[in-house]
Amino acid sequence: MKSLSQINPSAFSSVKIGFVLAAYLFVVKIILDTMLLDAFADPAQAALFGWVPLGVFTIIGLLGVVLSQKTGFPGAWDGERPFNHVILSPTLIGFGIGVLMVSIDIFTGYTKLIAARHGVPQQFTDFPSIFFVFTSASIIVEVVYRLFLIPFLLWIASKVIRNKKIQTFVIWILAILTSLLEPLGLYPDLQVVPGSLAILLALIYFSINLTQAGFFRKFGFLAAIMVKMGFYIVWHALYIH
Repeated sequence: MKSLSQINPSAFSSVKIGFVLAAYLFVVKIILDTMLLDAFADPAQAALFGWVPLGVFTIIGLLGVVLSQKTGFPGAWDGERPFNHVILSPTLIGFGIGVLMVSIDIFTGYTKLIAARHGVPQQFTDFPSIFFVFTSASIIVEVVYRLFLIPFLLWIASKVIRNKKIQTFVIWILAILTSLLEPLGLYPDLQVVPGSLAILLALIYFSINLTQAGFFRKFGFLAAIMVKMGFYIVWHALYIH
């Protein structure tokens, strides 16, 4: 068995950060269950925060961390890349996209249509609750859309494809395909808004996901999460709609 000193520092750092993020999910779950009982405007939103789903996300997320190291992705944050690359820049990009979405909603009011579709007066509740929900959700959606899927599919492809240039091409095909998952998942909600606006919103969600894939490939999964976290803090936590 390898000693800690023999373990790849990048892989070890990534696994540690993976466990910290998983722990945060469970801490938030406890906070929501004990102190913020009315955190969700729509009971269906609470489904992702059950103990079993969180356990599943943790397992596949940590598996994704390991596979990402095996398929050549950078460590989450091993000290070699500056704070600006891993935390600041991706967070500011997320903030910027959040401001864009707020501006669109102020001018169109489309989130009222979506809230009406779900039978609630507004989609989300108060600031403390939604801050915890969506900082956690930024971790969950990264696990679902990228952290496991891209490394897993790339790992399978690498068993057949040995050419590095072709593998790079495969990575970006996977990045594009996985970036379509969130817009497709939002299709039922987008059906209630005007067609041109629905297309614009789908393109924005596709763009933020592709941006996250780029950060994941270049700077590691923590940078990818920070893009979505910055976006969610502005769009969902600070702008209650």
